[in-house]
Amino acid sequence: MSAPRHDVAVVGGGMVGAVLSVALEQAGFKVALIEAREPAPWSANDDYDLRVSAVSPASRNLLANLGLWDAVAAGRISPYRGMRVWERPGGPRLDFEHSALGLPELGHIIENNLIVTAAWNRMAAVRRYCPALLEALTVESDRVQLFLDSGETVEARLAIGAEGARSKVRDLAGMATRGWAYGQRCTVGTVTTERSHQAIAWQRFLPTGPVAFLPLADGRCSLAWHADDALAHTLSALDDSTFLDRLTEASDAALGQVTAVAARAAFPLQLQHAQEYVRPRLALIGDAAHVLHPMAGQGVNLGLMDIATLVDVLTRARDKSQDIGALRVLKRYQRPRRAENALMLGAVDGIQKLFAGSTGLLAELRNQGMASLNALSPLKQLMIQQATGFSGSPPPLLRPPGG
Repeated sequence: MSAPRHDVAVVGGGMVGAVLSVALEQAGFKVALIEAREPAPWSANDDYDLRVSAVSPASRNLLANLGLWDAVAAGRISPYRGMRVWERPGGPRLDFEHSALGLPELGHIIENNLIVTAAWNRMAAVRRYCPALLEALTVESDRVQLFLDSGETVEARLAIGAEGARSKVRDLAGMATRGWAYGQRCTVGTVTTERSHQAIAWQRFLPTGPVAFLPLADGRCSLAWHADDALAHTLSALDDSTFLDRLTEASDAALGQVTAVAARAAFPLQLQHAQEYVRPRLALIGDAAHVLHPMAGQGVNLGLMDIATLVDVLTRARDKSQDIGALRVLKRYQRPRRAENALMLGAVDGIQKLFAGSTGLLAELRNQGMASLNALSPLKQLMIQQATGFSGSPPPLLRPPGG
């Protein structure tokens, strides 16, 4: 039997899948990308996308190493140089500053579709099957076969599920997940505030969930208001004027009156973690492997860190003439990434539960703890290192270009 036409087939061409395809192509692999629909190209003439991500400095390094950063930076990006986190009006506050790590910023707020557009435009030799849906797969000793709704069959040494929380690859392979719904929804939109955001990300914890303002390049903010389902549905039904009044109150008027909001949307929140990331000839990455509460803004960064580790593992295996689809090879990706992702999921879930109570001793302990933590510079610096992606020994793609 002849060798498979492709080394790797990536299923899902969203942010993580598209960037992964670019990384694999640039590492010298023959790549196929399967995607249901070609993404609408980002345009500066369009208003801000409702989905934005807080891209860490380590993730920026990855985009730069792949030749994507210049295209992204030419669009609308907003550096944020600090974070303010608080709960009670006039109470203790956690302040994080870029200067603590000697960095020019803590990260950048970037529209998801800007990154997707840059990645799709960067692909040169990637074979695209689009529009196409995965319907079935079979795993053989030396290859995986992917059967598409178009009638085409894609063969590769390895298939990677990068299609998000409802991964078809994961479901077809019978790879189990654990998790739960939070009974919350996140309301997103682009808002105008009375006072400047000062290139700072603002987040207030409420008993019903946190409300966050993420700074945008045009002076507005991207809103992420996490709330119990009942409140979220109530907010969705409000007219803009009433919604803005509620938002100003919920945000403790940190940026003054919220004066305008663009289109709003809401989506449900969940925690989900795949019990295994790999099988022979199969791997999961990004939200197909792990979904966490978005309050920490780490979802995309975890996915990009998955990419850096997986590409490093596959490249090293190929260079040693090892089978990139062999389970023993793929476990070199699963071991570090599943452990690190589990820690992040657990930490964020713990924070969500910690702030769910509204009154009494727990609330007082939270505020005392916040005040104490704000005074402990070494611990705060460790938290910033985790958030910026600079903890441990990163794989090559996460290191500074030329470093």
